[in-house]
Amino acid sequence: METDKRVGDAILAYSLGEDQKAEALLLETLEENSFCIDALRALAEVYLSAGKLAEAEASCRKALAIDPDDLSLVVSLARILVRKGDKEGAEEATAQARILGWKEELAEDDSTD
Repeated sequence: METDKRVGDAILAYSLGEDQKAEALLLETLEENSFCIDALRALAEVYLSAGKLAEAEASCRKALAIDPDDLSLVVSLARILVRKGDKEGAEEATAQARILGWKEELAEDDSTD
């Protein structure tokens, strides 16, 4: 099964409440391509939903190591750290998300000029 389809199937399974199926599909995807940001992002959300906070953080941080400027990943990290009770880490991630959001806004403004 191709990567995009498997990740899509995992997201569908997750949205239907089939967390274990989603996790299995995402882990299978990552066995084939450990750098698949979409799978890592989705897996972080599945783990967060299941209360597996250490696993959620690890998946999110691995994805951020690949793309540190991914706004959605930084926001996910902030949410994970809030749930973990890491106030300082959550504040840092939130500040980083704000900066990335501003950069995206500026880039959009530049492209419309």
